[in-house]
Amino acid sequence: MNQRLLTPGGTIAIVSPSGLIGTEYLDGGIRALTDMGYKTELMPNAMGPATSVFAADDARRAADLAEALSRPDIDIVWCTRGGYGAMRTLAALGAFGGWKKLFANTDKLIVGFSDITALHAAAATRDHAAIHGPMLKHLATHDATSPDIVETLRAVTEGRADVSCRPLPGSRTGETRGRLIGGNLSILYSLLATDICPSPDGAILFIEDLSEYRYHIDRMIQALRFSGFLSRLAGIVVGQMTGMRDGATPFGSTAYEIIADATADYRYPVLLGFPAGHDPAANYPLILGGDAVLSVGNSEATLSMSLAR
Repeated sequence: MNQRLLTPGGTIAIVSPSGLIGTEYLDGGIRALTDMGYKTELMPNAMGPATSVFAADDARRAADLAEALSRPDIDIVWCTRGGYGAMRTLAALGAFGGWKKLFANTDKLIVGFSDITALHAAAATRDHAAIHGPMLKHLATHDATSPDIVETLRAVTEGRADVSCRPLPGSRTGETRGRLIGGNLSILYSLLATDICPSPDGAILFIEDLSEYRYHIDRMIQALRFSGFLSRLAGIVVGQMTGMRDGATPFGSTAYEIIADATADYRYPVLLGFPAGHDPAANYPLILGGDAVLSVGNSEATLSMSLAR
């Protein structure tokens, strides 16, 4: 794995592979990166012309991503926001040689989360790492000394990150090591049985989600279970399950309880409550596609990650 890290004064491409970000968040995020000493280059279509729920049409979003991944003067790629559209952007990369070729040949990390999971998964299938972490809105609304932003910068400049937290009830103790994969559960679920879905063999899976019905969480987790995906893992890290809700009939279990129950037959460690996802208070980085060591104790858990494998 030969990937470029961000160096002092380096250049960050700003792209919108999914939805359109508000101008105030874009300006604030770019200002934050500039204040940290980095150069930024806003890709031509990152601010539209917007089409439906997308920052721009598929072809324009794909053109921006292809240029950002290919240009030698750009060090890393930072996404403005999630929303919806990254899978369509991947499909539209066919006009630029296809996503498989682009991700196999680029040396650039892509930073983002939520819908950006589709890009992270594509990268993982090409033996390429990516950073699941804060996007421009978070950078615009948090101080640069916020611990999650500090650790994200360590991930993109040193290729390492270490995050500790207190496990929630239902976690399973133990220690394991493997390639880190995953991201947003809904996106991962939509990628099952496609060639964009990363292999679970010996991997540590990270998942998080936002504003889902609890029975939807159960359906997605059961699909991962019945497909054999869960049984092939070395461990699971569950991040923030934010804004979960019930339909007319309560499901009777929290999202964490649903996941703990679905993984009860496996022996690997399970960490519930990792501080990453859609909670605006904290979104710590994960180096997806890199090597990770997960240690879950009764009162503390640690996830140590590295680009090196």
